[in-house]
Amino acid sequence: MTVRSIGFAVSGIKHYENSYYKNRLSSFAALSVTGTRCECRCAHCDASLLQTMADADTSEKIISRADKLADSGCTGILISGGSGPDGSVPLMPVMEGIAYAKRKGLKALVHSGLVDQNTAYALKSANVDQVLPDVIGSEKTIRSVYGINKMPEDYFNSMLFCKNAGLKIAPHLVIGLDFGKIEGEYRAIDLVREAEAENLVLVVLVPKRGTKMADTVPPPLSEVADVFRYASDTLKRCRITLGCARPRVYSEALEKTAVDLGFASIAYPHEETIRYAEKLRYKTAFFEECCSIAGLTASFPVRPQGG
Repeated sequence: MTVRSIGFAVSGIKHYENSYYKNRLSSFAALSVTGTRCECRCAHCDASLLQTMADADTSEKIISRADKLADSGCTGILISGGSGPDGSVPLMPVMEGIAYAKRKGLKALVHSGLVDQNTAYALKSANVDQVLPDVIGSEKTIRSVYGINKMPEDYFNSMLFCKNAGLKIAPHLVIGLDFGKIEGEYRAIDLVREAEAENLVLVVLVPKRGTKMADTVPPPLSEVADVFRYASDTLKRCRITLGCARPRVYSEALEKTAVDLGFASIAYPHEETIRYAEKLRYKTAFFEECCSIAGLTASFPVRPQGG
């Protein structure tokens, strides 16, 4: 009988504490290579996510932060930033800083937006651990939410550029991104399969104040669960994880669905979800790192299966 297992990702990017575990806020850090600036101003975010990240818009700033983070016991960084009008995050000007952070012993995950071939090879030379590109399966969603003239194939090509450069990727799919509607999610999962991605991170739209989606209703739990099941059925050789963004109103129920489907990890799980996994005799462990890599260094199977 195969022992089922699941990792609980509780990186120090935000506080997590319950009767099972308390994380260290110094264990992982999020850096923005554009500070609080974003040219895209997407309808679901409008640069709000950048407000919580440390400013690292030059290599010198990344190097300085890397020194301090490594000295404080930090184990890794999530590198992100605002997108330009072409949907990419300007990573090339700070590549020296990213490479330095790796040399300091920090894990480096890069939320890249769209990636071209040159950037992919530069990220490989910098020895980053994982690239987290967006994947969107609807042209309508790209235009109405991101406001850029791109196609789903452009997001597919970004994954291929990374794969061809020898990078590990963990595409991120926002369910309900099209103003709460399920629009191109199934196509996006098919693109992940075609790209032979090793990992997929699923999150759900959480409307934010001050954005064009402030009054948007997230997709119903039943529709989100259907997308989860399709991903699980379609991506047999891919680690699927539940990321940190999901509506509070049904977060716990969604986490239990992820447990039932054998997801590899869940970010910041409810205490009841942990008890639920233990009741089902899962081997559980906490990891103070992002969900896309949580458990990769442990002796967990790639896709836990029931036995």
